[in-house]
Amino acid sequence: MRQVHVVLVVASAFFAGCQAKVASVEVAPAKLSFSASAEGKTLVVTLKDGDGNPIEEARPIAWKSADPKVAKVDEKGNVKAVGTGTTTITATVEEQSGSVAVDVVILKQIQLQSIALVLVAGTSSEPITMNFLNERGEPLAPDFEKRPAWKPKWTSGNPAVATVTDAGVITAIAAGSTVITAQVGDIKSDLTLTVNPPPEPEPAPAPEPEPKKGAKKKK
Repeated sequence: MRQVHVVLVVASAFFAGCQAKVASVEVAPAKLSFSASAEGKTLVVTLKDGDGNPIEEARPIAWKSADPKVAKVDEKGNVKAVGTGTTTITATVEEQSGSVAVDVVILKQIQLQSIALVLVAGTSSEPITMNFLNERGEPLAPDFEKRPAWKPKWTSGNPAVATVTDAGVITAIAAGSTVITAQVGDIKSDLTLTVNPPPEPEPAPAPEPEPKKGAKKKK
């Protein structure tokens, strides 16, 4: 039994020494984008040897975030957004590393540039503009093509008084007041609208009296 034990130890050491050396570390996806704090995604690592062949054996991976205030990563490659900014997540295996770029933009508040508006019934406003702010109160550029979920949804509290289009154009219908709301996800901003009645038309001028028969017209 002692001899068999020695053989097994030698064999184990032999196979351990035959493990392929890691030549490259690939991390996927190559880029991560987040738009909410605590939003998470998992990275996948592929190891390759010097010939470019994938290494199937599991190897210890050391994960690191260049800026944990923007995004953090755990020992399993799970990445979570923390705050607006950019950083890099790196996976290191046997002195070889691979990394991904991380972009975090957290929308925390929207502000309508007007909080009150007065219109006359039958007229329309210019498109109502708004500011987009992150968790630090800093302005954000609203790129709706890149982040379609940021496109605001507009509603009128009383469509009989005023309506509002998807572009934020308000049309006054009848005298009264209502609230116009812009909403992005769970974030809202309100505008108080007052609609005045249209002005009374000016009375038509009284017709001049016809001259009496036989009367001479004034020169």
